[in-house]
Amino acid sequence: MPAKHIALAALLCASALPCTAAAGAAVPKDLDLQRMGWLPSEVYDVGEGLPDPTVNAIATLPNGQMWFGTMRGLARQSGARMQAEPGPDGILSGAILDLAATDSGDLLAATDARGIWRLRDGTWSALGVPFGKLRVQRLRLFGKGKLQRVFAIGGGVAELVDGRWRALALPPAVRAGEQFDIALEAARDGQPETLWVASYGPGLYRCAGPRDCSAVTIPGPGPRTDEIRSLQLQPMAAGRASLWVGMQGGGVARLQDGAWTRWHIGNSTLPSDFVADLEVVPTPGGDTEVWAGTRSGLAILRGDGSWSGADPRVSLLRERVRTLASTRNSQGVPVLWVGTDGGAVRSPLQGPWHLVSTLGKHGNGIWSLRVERAADGGKRLWLGSDGDGLARYEQGRWRIHRTADGLPNDTVRSLLRVPDGSAEGALWVGTWGGHVARLQGERFVEMPTPWPKQDSEALSLLLADRDHVWGSTRQQGIVHWDGRQWHLLPPGPAAPARAYAALRHGDDVWFSTSDKGLARYRNGQWRLFRADIGLPEDALYDMRLIADGTGAPLLWIGSKQHGLLRIDIRDPDRPRLVTRPALPVLPVSYVYGVVRDGRGDLMVCTDYGVFSWRRSGDGYLSTAYHREDGLPHDECNANAMQVDEHGRVWIGTVGGAAVYTPPEARPRQPSPLLLTRLLVDGKPLAPPDGVLRLPRPDSALELEYDLLSGDKEDHSRYRVTLVNGGIEAGDWQAANSHHFARLPSGSRVVRIEARDASGIAATPIELRIEVPQVWWRTPGARALQVLAALLLVWGLLKLRERQLRHREEQLLGMVKERTAQLQKRESELRGANDELRRLSYTDPLTGLGNRRRLFETLDLHWRDAARKRSSLALLLIDLDHFKRFNDAHGHLAGDARLQQVARIVQSMLPIGASAARYGGEELCVLLPGHDNAAAMRVAERMRNAIAVLPADAALPEIEGITVTASIGVAACIPGLEQRPDVLIARADRALYAAKAAGRNRVELALS
Repeated sequence: MPAKHIALAALLCASALPCTAAAGAAVPKDLDLQRMGWLPSEVYDVGEGLPDPTVNAIATLPNGQMWFGTMRGLARQSGARMQAEPGPDGILSGAILDLAATDSGDLLAATDARGIWRLRDGTWSALGVPFGKLRVQRLRLFGKGKLQRVFAIGGGVAELVDGRWRALALPPAVRAGEQFDIALEAARDGQPETLWVASYGPGLYRCAGPRDCSAVTIPGPGPRTDEIRSLQLQPMAAGRASLWVGMQGGGVARLQDGAWTRWHIGNSTLPSDFVADLEVVPTPGGDTEVWAGTRSGLAILRGDGSWSGADPRVSLLRERVRTLASTRNSQGVPVLWVGTDGGAVRSPLQGPWHLVSTLGKHGNGIWSLRVERAADGGKRLWLGSDGDGLARYEQGRWRIHRTADGLPNDTVRSLLRVPDGSAEGALWVGTWGGHVARLQGERFVEMPTPWPKQDSEALSLLLADRDHVWGSTRQQGIVHWDGRQWHLLPPGPAAPARAYAALRHGDDVWFSTSDKGLARYRNGQWRLFRADIGLPEDALYDMRLIADGTGAPLLWIGSKQHGLLRIDIRDPDRPRLVTRPALPVLPVSYVYGVVRDGRGDLMVCTDYGVFSWRRSGDGYLSTAYHREDGLPHDECNANAMQVDEHGRVWIGTVGGAAVYTPPEARPRQPSPLLLTRLLVDGKPLAPPDGVLRLPRPDSALELEYDLLSGDKEDHSRYRVTLVNGGIEAGDWQAANSHHFARLPSGSRVVRIEARDASGIAATPIELRIEVPQVWWRTPGARALQVLAALLLVWGLLKLRERQLRHREEQLLGMVKERTAQLQKRESELRGANDELRRLSYTDPLTGLGNRRRLFETLDLHWRDAARKRSSLALLLIDLDHFKRFNDAHGHLAGDARLQQVARIVQSMLPIGASAARYGGEELCVLLPGHDNAAAMRVAERMRNAIAVLPADAALPEIEGITVTASIGVAACIPGLEQRPDVLIARADRALYAAKAAGRNRVELALS
């Protein structure tokens, strides 16, 4: 196979599953999504708040709260971010080697040098050092509830009994090495409890009772088996268990019914023999998979005995994996967390979307797809890609057809099964260039066609109608195969130039066209329907016949600018545009098409996501799906949607193919809402069981809380209300904290509310608070105040009666004088504030904007360009060898030259552009609306102008001394999910490239 084809096969296999099934393994005839697809994963690293990217341990408390142990401390998940937890006096800010969460809600943390610590009811306490100066490698829990047992493993094996560590007796050979893990097998059938010990050097030991420990040899060819890192027991029938062993340099082994099986790089697709952790994971279908964390990434042992790699979209899953942890989110969906050298990854094991392939992702992805049943009863999937050929998945393996297999072109625009008398019919494909080919055996044979072939042409096969086939070119009109030969129906005033879809209804063939609206073909005659039936002037895309609630046939058609359109064709001579019931409002008007899934919901494919519409009353409930939900890309492709016999929806996108399985129609449960942190006057307190009594009337109260949904935390919303404080409930906020600078005196109730991404409200938290009265508000003090006030009022009235007239005139004069003074002062303050604001945004040396101005302006331009889908460019300008200039001529001369450069740059800015001093001798220019070419032209003009700067009359000693500049250029069309820092980083790399290439030049950042 050519090298290019091998690389492509590797890409497709990495995106879905092994290209071949294990020898002798039963291959399912259906398309097993668990084997061939991937659910979406989420990555958390230092950017989300982890103290360090290296994640050693992950644990889940019974309430769903996630904790992470890294090389630089402990952290817990707080919404969509991580919150560092240093512990008392920073004791947990060092390396955390392992974590364990008990059924009672305690969290145990094993540190590198400070023993084991326990978090109980919000308070940390030390549990001691089980092995003296030797470290704890792992914490293990066995049993459930009150019978749960806690073990520490490292410089030995110890059990926590009544708050103290009790060392287990181990043979001298085992004690000579370091222990990494244990597995505890309960007593059964008269056999005593069995302890399996994984050690580094002595290997695997089995201890059946306190005095009966023996070494266990792992037989079979392969690398060494004396360094064991991980053990897992898999429950089997009749109380039996299989033992899984992960080895450092020896791969994976399993002991089942007395027989050993080994997997290593020499006999399997395991990516590495260095295995740090194992997790036995039940699958939604009732099977079991083994997940292995290796030095070369995550590997999964499927039911057919083959190892497959992890989600190809997540690079961290192909790096060193240190730990694995399985849990469930608030809806009971199983989730696997993976700790790596670069952060933590969360992978759900159930969900509606599965990635099938990333084929074609470097072009326009998947143009066409087809799911079909083969003659042997098995299922087959075809994917036609942009530039990567035609992929076929069948019997557990992929096969890629390219031009070497007879395809006229590697861009496959359409697929069609055409009846030919055989059980399956013939597979026809339309390709780029305008070609049509048929599959014969394992090769494609091109069919002769009468229209010209050219690079800008493509052929879309639209409809197999008995012996007839209808298709469309991009430019030359509609094509028709009558069973014997092809006919070209050229475009004209009454005939379309291009169609995206075709379907037969009764005696008519209907076409959705790019230039002539809706077209009907009957008895050799075209009829066009456009404005006469209310259709807008727009390109029409995919078209499906979906009956309405009364059974009336409706054409559902996607359009470029007007969303989804519906046309009633009960009377084919007078089709009618349907507008009721109203459809949900989409965030974009660019709709490719719609299908109805097995649950009866409409799946709408757009330029920005897929939307599920479920009928509810007189309208629809809409659910949006994007890349974060598992789509390979947010942009669909027209004619790349199919519903299979199971009601699943297969979709081709610009980034590859995915399949949607309609979820069960069960109500979503409320997620737990947890008060995670409470501070009074800056001091942390444990959440009270009863009433919280503040120490002072002016005490400050800070609250932190989390909705433990286990998914889409960035879409959770919170609201805090002072129930009896006379304050109405505020707006829902993304922030999961609240600060009360001061609460009103008396008995108060603070209510914390939350709702998840689906809008399901959690049970609110109500915090009862007693705020003491200030001394002057006590009853006795108030009585004295009233009496004193009465006496004072009486005296003042008497005095005031005599002085009122005289004082009235005096006060009027004072009021006028004071008013004038205040107006003058207000004017002075306004001028001073304006000057301060200007100075806060201006670099004092160059007069350009400073870094603060730069980043605020960049953020504004970034969001504006993302909304408009327009380009934004950035230049980084650095004066070459400027330190030498300063050293040779003095900093005054350097400052003068820098000011000259700033004036030149400022004078050459295009309209709408801005410049700022980035730092030192670096200037930054923002160019909204400029693509790569335009930005390069501006940069080159600036570079030339700097190189020919005139002398400074104030400093004649530097006359004739030139200064050059290197400029890095970057431009992109921003995405709302991206950060603008990316643009600066790219420009900075381009600047370094300019420096490396000899300076005094402009370099463009690579895409």
